[in-house]
Parts: sequence; C-alpha cells; structure tokens
Amino acid sequence: MAKESKQLFHEDTKTVTPSGIETYKFDPSKHTYAFSLVGNTKMGAIASWSTLLGDYRYMGLDGDLDGIKGTCKNCGACKMSCYVRSSYRFPGVVQSQAINTWGLRHELKKVESDLAAQIERRHVKDVRINQSGEIENQRQFAMWCRLAIRFPETNFYVYTKMYDIVGKFLDNGDVPPNFTILFSVWHEHGAEEYKKYSHLPNVKAFVYDDGVNCHLPTKCYCPAYKVIGKSGKAKMDHSVSCETCRLCIDSKLKVIACHEH
Repeated sequence: MAKESKQLFHEDTKTVTPSGIETYKFDPSKHTYAFSLVGNTKMGAIASWSTLLGDYRYMGLDGDLDGIKGTCKNCGACKMSCYVRSSYRFPGVVQSQAINTWGLRHELKKVESDLAAQIERRHVKDVRINQSGEIENQRQFAMWCRLAIRFPETNFYVYTKMYDIVGKFLDNGDVPPNFTILFSVWHEHGAEEYKKYSHLPNVKAFVYDDGVNCHLPTKCYCPAYKVIGKSGKAKMDHSVSCETCRLCIDSKLKVIACHEH
C-alpha cells in the first residue's frame, strides 16, 4: 500500500485537505450520478459505487461539498488500515466520492433515478455498493433494495458494519435474493451479528484476518491477497479480480476471509 501524505489525513483535527481539490467544481443542478464502470485492478469491470471513507470532514472542496463528512460510523476498528486511503492522494477520487455522498444525503430520488437509467442503458450485471464508505441510514439502504428489486438480473452486493440497519431489512424480508449482504467481521466485531442471519442464503461473512483472533471459521480465503514470506501480511495478486473470482458475489460459501494487506 502506498504511504499517504502526512498532510492529507489530520488525525488531530479529524479533517482531510486533499491537494489540488480546489480546481474541481460541482454543480448539483447539472450532475448525473453514476456507477464507476471504468474498472480497476481489484474490481475488474464490476460497476461500483463509493462514498467518502471514515468520519473525517473533507475541507477545501467546492461549494456544497466543502466540509462534507465521511460516511463511516463503525470505522474505529478499520479506518487506519482502509486500503482506500492511499487512493486519496488523487483529488478526483475524493471529489467523486464527495459528490456521491452529497447526493445520497440531499438528492436521493435523483441518485436512484440516474443509477436505474444507467443499469438499464448499460445492461449492468454486477454492482458493488460502497467500495469506499458505508451505509448511513435506512433510507439509503432502502434505495439499494429498490434497485435490486427493479433489476432482478443484476447482482448487487455490499460489505458492511452497519449490522443494525441491514438487520432490520433482513428481519422484514425486504432484501431481495439478488442482493448479497456480507457482514464485515474483524476480531469479535460483527461475528455474533452475522450468526443471527447466517441461515439466510444471501447473507455471508467477510472476515479480515490479521492473524490475531478470528471468531468465525475461515477455511476459504480471498485469492486476490496471498501471504508472502514470514511477515504474515499479504500482497495483491493482480491476476485475480472480483470480476474473475466471484466468491463474494454468487458462490454458496458462507464465510470468506481476507489476509491482512
């Protein structure tokens, strides 16, 4: 993982000031919300949606976006090791995630309409929700469920620590079968919450294994990250992507782990 600039994340003030971000502009009245279809080494060609990581305030952005706060609520255990942090040296990444964050909070109906049009127009087959960021509330999660219901041939999936929010929808049977919920588990965090819903076919656990203490059996590991040498940490195998692996998307495996990386 690339080492981020010390000037980027200010742990003492809980703010982020990305260099170069002041050159980007955002006009809410003209913006069309969209999944990223560009693809990357990790995801492959899977469509993805991202919002701002952590619980920081992001300063220096344009207009409505200036001072916008990240979307993670239960991030204390993972924000320092979040792989997305290194990508924030690119101001365009912060800008696009800030726009998505603002849209979900202020223009939810437009976000839903724009994304539905994109799925229909581009025949999107797989959608990863929150490659960065988290579910913030029931309104947002309901939107994702509505999209999944509207497009039953599209696979939706999300990794989340917002166990209480998704739990309410799972309790009511409101999560469609083409929407896979992966409870993000780290040490004891999320293990019991996952067990409560593990009987449901579209619920899985994704365990971050740092070699300290796993509270769930982890026989299957993400093949994209392989331990090299004696360090115990893993490096990415660039020949494997989410698009080619698909363990999290449509396999019947219930517990999938990933080595610390």
